[in-house]
Amino acid sequence: MRTITEPIKVLLSDEQAQALRDFVYQLTTDSISQAKRDVGASQQWLRKKKAAAYADVSEGTFAGWTKNGLAGHVINGSALFNKHDIDFYINHNGKMKQ
Repeated sequence: MRTITEPIKVLLSDEQAQALRDFVYQLTTDSISQAKRDVGASQQWLRKKKAAAYADVSEGTFAGWTKNGLAGHVINGSALFNKHDIDFYINHNGKMKQ
C-alpha cells in the first residue's frame, strides 16, 4: 500500500510530454491574456476616469494635466487618452523625487 507522502510517477512518451508542455503553455498564455483583458491592461486608449486611475491620480489632478498639455483625443464627444501619452507626460513634467 502507498503512503500519501510517496510521489506518483507518470511515464510519458516524448510526444505525450510535448503535448502536455504545449497544453500547459497555451493554458497559461490564454489565462494571462484573459487577465489582461479583465483589468484593461491591453487597452491602449482610456476614457478620463480609467486614464486617471492608470496614472494613479485623482480625476481633478488628471483634469489639471490636460489643461497643462496632456494630449487627449475627442471623438464624438468622448475624450480618449493614450497610455503612451500619459507615460510621456508623467516622465517629462515635474521633478524627480530624490
